[in-house]
Formats: sequence, structure tokens, C-alpha cells
Amino acid sequence: MDFTAIDFETANSSRSSACALGLVQVRDGVVTAEYDWLIDPRQRFDGMNIAIHGITPSMVKGKPTFAELWPTIEPLLQGEIVIAHNASFDMSVLRYCLDDSSLSYPDFKYMCTYLLGKKMLQELPSHKLNVVSEHFGIRLKHHDALDDARASALILLKLMEQWQQFDPLLLADSQGYKAGTMYAGGYTAFKASPKKAAKKPAAPKAAAAKTEIPVSPAVPDRGAPLVPTQRLTSSASLPAATPPAPEVQPLPELVRGQRVDIGDKLSASRILVSVEWDPTLSAMEPDTSAFLLRETGRCGQDQDFVFYGNMEDPSRSVFYSKPAPNAGHLHLQLAKLPASITRIALTFTLYGEASGQNPGQINNASASLIDSQTGNRLAAFPFGQGLSLETAVVIGEFYRHKDKWRFVAIGEGFPGGLRALCNQYGLEVEAPEAAAESAAESAATIETAEIVRTAGRIPPSARKS
Repeated sequence: MDFTAIDFETANSSRSSACALGLVQVRDGVVTAEYDWLIDPRQRFDGMNIAIHGITPSMVKGKPTFAELWPTIEPLLQGEIVIAHNASFDMSVLRYCLDDSSLSYPDFKYMCTYLLGKKMLQELPSHKLNVVSEHFGIRLKHHDALDDARASALILLKLMEQWQQFDPLLLADSQGYKAGTMYAGGYTAFKASPKKAAKKPAAPKAAAAKTEIPVSPAVPDRGAPLVPTQRLTSSASLPAATPPAPEVQPLPELVRGQRVDIGDKLSASRILVSVEWDPTLSAMEPDTSAFLLRETGRCGQDQDFVFYGNMEDPSRSVFYSKPAPNAGHLHLQLAKLPASITRIALTFTLYGEASGQNPGQINNASASLIDSQTGNRLAAFPFGQGLSLETAVVIGEFYRHKDKWRFVAIGEGFPGGLRALCNQYGLEVEAPEAAAESAAESAATIETAEIVRTAGRIPPSARKS
């Protein structure tokens, strides 16, 4: 039962903007060491992120950068089994920070307690860290990096105890997951193991009796001579029947303003929206998100905004994942959505608006609608054409229409970036300066309380900050 749990907090939507890291070591099923660091990201702070974790620019002033801290962190990860809740986010933060500092990747295996919880605790209404922690009676100050890392560690221990497994990797394997890896030069994701292909049934043996079987001729071309019917016996070798080649349907490519019925032309209620683009410079970090809207055209609560910081809506009908740096996925179960949700706006945003970057600099940005049950690609929308200065794009919307869901391709740029989108859809987000100012008054109190809290639970030999 040896592993290490981590949790990152970021200053903004950039994965390279780590501003806090919590790390918890478990040996023989017991927490033996805890570490937490504030990190100076040398980047701007977004009001949205400050509202989530409460870390302000003044709190990281004078703290080490990630590159300066890495010689301390690396030995704690090297060769370990590393776990995190929503590991795809934390591992991407680690990779982006390493890439940004031109540092080599460490070697370790990793697991995600969020995905394990979804598989093993299906009775829960949600599998966010605070919900699973409450289920197991784990105290949590959510979005405190050390508290989140500790909760992730305790959740894994509870799951191992529940399933009588004493090896984290065996637990993952028992649930159909394969551990992710990070290694010098690359990584693999924590994901479901591929299912073994079913064996083909054995061909039936030929009957002993020699019964005459008529073989019909193929339908002739117009003007070709008819071929008379042949008669063969069952003891003869029958030629294998060649099924007609299926008619290849061209993939519908949508244009701006085009509308399609989900229940008709796109006959699927479980939809994967795969947004992809050509790889970009590390400073340009596009991402996808979804706003679940009411009849007013606005979100009813903060949790109706699904993005990297809130991967799932309360009804578990919309789920966010990021399978690659140049791709974002939104998984939709339209039939499960509450009746109060009448529209889902799909958006594409770009970190770096302050430095003049815009979606027009990204090549081949497109969204594909995929039937999650069959894997068939149903339609594609190349929304990146003609974009220029805007730092956000409304890709399109799913909306209810006469008891059906429809999709409209929009592809319109939206000035002001993600913050402006949030305001448009009824979510109040302070500007970074205002959020930092409002939080600065309590910063000293928070830091003092953190020192006292940390000193009470970490042995002196384990303290690193």
C-alpha cells in the first residue's frame, strides 16, 4: 500500500501556471509525510481561479518558481505510484510546468481516484472530491492543495479496503483500468484496459446427407445474358458468400448556421463532442467547455459550467476530459439532462489573450459529433475558419426543439475571452485585480493559519516550506 498523492492549483487557465502543490506519502497504508508549497507561477492570476482556491499574487510573492522547486519535488515522485483526483488535470499541469522550464519528465506510474470512484461508487450522485470525501467521512477544505492531496490518498485507501486489495495497481486492474505512466520524453494516460476480442464461433459441420441446394444467379447487368440456375450437392465446397459492400455515407460537414436533429440525422442520445486542433506553441493553450443554460439563456448555478476545474455537472449528464494537449472532449448524455436545462453552449477558449494570441492563429480547429455507443463519427464542423482577434469561440449549441434535441453550428468569435463568456451566461467572475484586492485583506490571516495548521501535523524532517 505504498503510493504518493498530489494536487495542483493554478493561477489561471494555463496548465503551466501552478501556484500551489500538495503532496502526501503513504507507506504500508499509513500517511507518513505531508508537504505543501506555494509556487510563484510568474503569470497573471485570474479572478475565477482566485475565487476557487483563494491564492492571490501577494501570497506567492517571494515563493520559489516551479523550476526552483523541482529538485525538491522530483525525488518524491521518481519511481512512485502517483495518484490524484482528476489525474488528467494534475498530470497535465506537471507536464506543462516541466515543458515550460525545459525539464525532463520523471518516471512513475499514476492512477485517478475520480475515475475509480465513478466505477466503484456508482450509487453516488457525483464523484467530485468533496462528494466522495463526504461519503467516506473525510474532512476536507476543498481546493486547498494539501487537503485535496490527503483526501485523494484516504479515498484510495478506503477503496482498497472496500475491495480487499493491497496493491493500488491490482485495484485498478480489477476495475478494468490500466495505470498511466510518465517517463522521459512522454506519457500514457490512465484509462480503461482494451477489451479482449470475442472469439468467432466455429463454423457448423456440413450435413452428411447430400441434399441438392439451388444457388441463385447474381442479378445481371442490363443487357447481359442470363446465367441458368446451377445445382450443387452439400458435399461439394460451396463458395463463400460475399456480402454486398456497405454504401459509404459521406461524413456530413456542417457550415455556420446549419441545424440538425439529434433524434433524426444524428440518431444518438449519448454524444461525444471531440474538439481538435493542430498542435500549437506551449504558450497557446486552447481548451473547451460547456455552459448548461436555462430558458433565460443563463446558467442557474456555478456547477452548470463544465470545464477543467469542474469536470461534471450535478446531474452527471455532461463530463469534461482532455485526452491530449491539442484535443478536448465533452461527453453528453442528453436523455439524462434535467428538464430545466434547455440549451448547452459549447465553447473554445484560448489562454494568452493579454499577449495578443487569438484562435485565428490556430490551424484546423474542428468539432466532431460522435455516437458514444457505436464510436461512429456523425458530423464534423470546422469552426476555426475566418476567426481573427477574438479569444473565445462559441462552437455551437445543443437545444430542445419539440421534444427533440437539435444542434446548431455557430462558429462565432466572442471578444473578452472566458471571463466575458461567463458573464454572458450569468456567472459572475471578478477581474483578477478586483479579486486579488478583495482577497488581500485576509491573505496574512490565511498564511498565519496555514503555518499553524501545517506545523501541527507535519514532522520537522518532512517540512519543505
